[in-house]
Amino acid sequence: MDNVKEQKCKNCGAPLRFDPESGLLVCDNCGTKTEIPAELKESEVVVNGLDYNELAQQVTDENAENLPVYRCVSCSAEVIAPAEQIATTCPYCGNNIVLTDKISGKLRPDGVIPFRIDKKHLPDAMNSFYKGKVLMPKRFFSESTMSKVTGVYVPFWIFSGRLDGVLRYHAESGTTHRNGDYLVTNTRHYEVRKHADLTFRDVPVDASGRIDDVLMDSLEPFDMADEKPFDMRYLAGFTADRFDQAKSEVADRAKNRMVNTVENTVLSSVLREYGAAYRTGGDLRAQLKARYLLLPVYLFSIAYEGKDYEFAVNGQSGKVVGDVPTSKSVSAGYFGKRAGVVAAVIIGIFAIKYLLGA
Repeated sequence: MDNVKEQKCKNCGAPLRFDPESGLLVCDNCGTKTEIPAELKESEVVVNGLDYNELAQQVTDENAENLPVYRCVSCSAEVIAPAEQIATTCPYCGNNIVLTDKISGKLRPDGVIPFRIDKKHLPDAMNSFYKGKVLMPKRFFSESTMSKVTGVYVPFWIFSGRLDGVLRYHAESGTTHRNGDYLVTNTRHYEVRKHADLTFRDVPVDASGRIDDVLMDSLEPFDMADEKPFDMRYLAGFTADRFDQAKSEVADRAKNRMVNTVENTVLSSVLREYGAAYRTGGDLRAQLKARYLLLPVYLFSIAYEGKDYEFAVNGQSGKVVGDVPTSKSVSAGYFGKRAGVVAAVIIGIFAIKYLLGA
């Protein structure tokens, strides 16, 4: 038996899918709806054959012959799965399957944030995203081609912890007074030491080397209050990836974000006391821990004039991030109009001064 777990309707045997709007497993064939229990029974985790570490050693290149192969229980077709993928759909019968050997033991996620936004609402989200983008080509809607939208549970390390230490600054404060025809400024210089101690919670860092980090960072925030204990049934009807970057490999990304927050916070407090300041030294110590979650993301691209523009949608909030082309003609006209308005304002100011005899 392969390391495959199916989600099938108990009434008609058709594939089940997780419905983001109802939070239930739904059968599109007979309409049966099933609740997902709070905890996953241990008997529902099927693990046979190779464990993931042994399996990963077999994947030496991108040739299909070297990729792990799983057998669909419904139609017996052999399904090729990349090393990072933990949930997929059989291309022959459409059955939703979870590759259980990749989510067991230490590879099992600590939790999952289920999809809340249904795919059918993405056009509305995209229209809101496009609104106000005045430099976008007018023909982008009519002449672009949208790729298939894929709902993916993206692996994330969620970091929490504490940063503490001492930061040093050179600060200045000054006073100015008039002495005859001169303005005299007295400047005082200070060496400032500030102790910092801040606690952080739930800083997400994507753990997939295949997905653009900037795109994933831009999707925040995710509401961690929606986190559920991991249950493979939430994956039904979606693709899911396993992490391919260990938490030790991405911990610096989380730490750097925390450090920037601490430095900006402390500098703001120094500037409230002094007129000017800049960092001269100091160090921050980090004590971090992380848990492994799967977060909901829709991924797709839009092709326009021979170029693909990558997009992502937060499957929980509906936030859209991505890039759009800029029309040179629209851009030139837009900035030309703005330059004309500015010139008209300047001319008007000089005309008023002339009429007033200034």
